[in-house]
Amino acid sequence: MAKIVEPPILMSRILMFVLATSVVVLGTLVFVLIKMIPLERPEVFFVANATRSVNVIIEPFEPNSANEKAISYYERGFIQEYVIARNTLSDNISMTRNNWKEIVKNWSSDNVYTAFTKTKMYRNYAFGGHIPNAVCDVYFSDPKNKMAIIKTGKGDYTVSFTWICKNIGGQTTSKNYKIKIKIKSDLEKRMSGTLENLQKLKANPLGIQVVEYKTDEDPLNNDVTSL
Repeated sequence: MAKIVEPPILMSRILMFVLATSVVVLGTLVFVLIKMIPLERPEVFFVANATRSVNVIIEPFEPNSANEKAISYYERGFIQEYVIARNTLSDNISMTRNNWKEIVKNWSSDNVYTAFTKTKMYRNYAFGGHIPNAVCDVYFSDPKNKMAIIKTGKGDYTVSFTWICKNIGGQTTSKNYKIKIKIKSDLEKRMSGTLENLQKLKANPLGIQVVEYKTDEDPLNNDVTSL
């Protein structure tokens, strides 16, 4: 004769299962929250207003004791994304070209962008020459950039990263690079400039630009045939 589980025992087993499931879900949520905190990089957005009766004034702000830490995080995040966009070579040529057009161009001063357009990689990707059969990625020495992106002065940073390329044959090459970057905001200039300049604020809300980009050896000047 088959055993019959008494209702109290069955209920206790159900409750134990529910409790165990709840503990697992709660533990997962706690782990995710720990990974999210602190939120170290502020994101800046524009808010569009459809009514014409409201005047919106955009003004630059100077660092002070209240917002200096937030600005520092934002600047490091800005530099990280700039370096990645500038030096990443994707197997999707359109993606690489779009990063250079939408990020590098809008986030660079005129002289820095002009120097960038003279690199071997830019000329080949932009003008449809020999495209290297390689995918190149940027890796920083520390995930939170506390060692990879070091502030050396007002707007001055030293950035260390590893450039890793993998060609179509599966060969992988890597090299370490160090660059010096200087950034500053040209928000006032953009607000008083042409409509084209104002539209650039959508891609760069604080108007920060890289005004100096110095490196002993630019990875984008590598021999494209060697990749």
